[in-house]
Amino acid sequence: MYKVLVVDDSAFMRQLIKSILEQTGMFSVMVAQTPLIALDRVRKFKFDVITIDYEMPYMNGVELIKKIREVSDSKILMISAYTHPGAHTTFEALSAGAFDYILKPLKEEEIEEFKSELIKKVSAACEEYKKTQTAPTAVEDVKVFKVPIEDSLIERAKVAKVVGIGISTGGPPVLEKMFKSLKKDFSLPILVVQHMPPNFTKAFAERLASITSKCIKEAEDREEVKPGCIYIAKGGYHLAIEEKAGKLYTRVLDLEKIKSHKPSADILFSSIAEACGKDAIGIVMTGMGSDGSDGILEMKMKGAITTAQNEKSCVVFGMPKVAIEKGAIELIMSPEEIVELLNKI
Repeated sequence: MYKVLVVDDSAFMRQLIKSILEQTGMFSVMVAQTPLIALDRVRKFKFDVITIDYEMPYMNGVELIKKIREVSDSKILMISAYTHPGAHTTFEALSAGAFDYILKPLKEEEIEEFKSELIKKVSAACEEYKKTQTAPTAVEDVKVFKVPIEDSLIERAKVAKVVGIGISTGGPPVLEKMFKSLKKDFSLPILVVQHMPPNFTKAFAERLASITSKCIKEAEDREEVKPGCIYIAKGGYHLAIEEKAGKLYTRVLDLEKIKSHKPSADILFSSIAEACGKDAIGIVMTGMGSDGSDGILEMKMKGAITTAQNEKSCVVFGMPKVAIEKGAIELIMSPEEIVELLNKI
């Protein structure tokens, strides 16, 4: 049975989270109503996962994460407010070492969705924590068919018109580091599907732009794709591109969810395959589930360069693993190696 600590100054939220998790029969749950009590619990007991609210007395959630990180390697889930300011604090929490975040329910009708997300994310965090406690088995050592960054690969990359990235759990800190490491004159446009809700993607784009000093924005419908600009898919909408008269344009689409996701990396990759054929680069990165695997397979079948993040550097190896198993991936690389390839273009 997995051990979970719930840290929240709201008695309602403590009881709600505790009840949801205990009803599964998978989790043993302890609670703490203040950060100080939480730190005492963490020093005395070993937890697989700790859920943390942001607004609490004595110290906020980000400060608590940093304190916990000094004494424990438990996976941490942030319980986030569904607001623009809440988005900014969530990104701070992820940068401080949180595994993922869950949106706090605002209305009674949102509790069922909160329950489903909570169980899914706490379960995933527990599984990932368990892996860190055992000897690592590098899947890429078995499956990998690494292709060196050879001249022929660079020449193929140089004719690319666009880079597409599909990413989920663990994504924000990885994208921050990658985009900071891109050379100043990097000229390809990059389109990113990062699984996030509405209100979060605009804040995420603003944060990335401020940290990297690059052209990074939340994508709008029917805007011309500009060289060197990075477009973040809008939460609650799909992002695609289309080609008209030799130019590429974004499409922001209000369609049904794909594999429970909106935005969906499959939609983005499929549109890139249609618009650019072999002249594109597709990248599937850290995240739960299988989003992106079908779309990036379409890209590979058209001759595009397709890349997956390696297991060792992933927070969750779900999305890359499924794409690899489908035969959709040509290169398996760390984020640093991906940036190295892009900077050679």
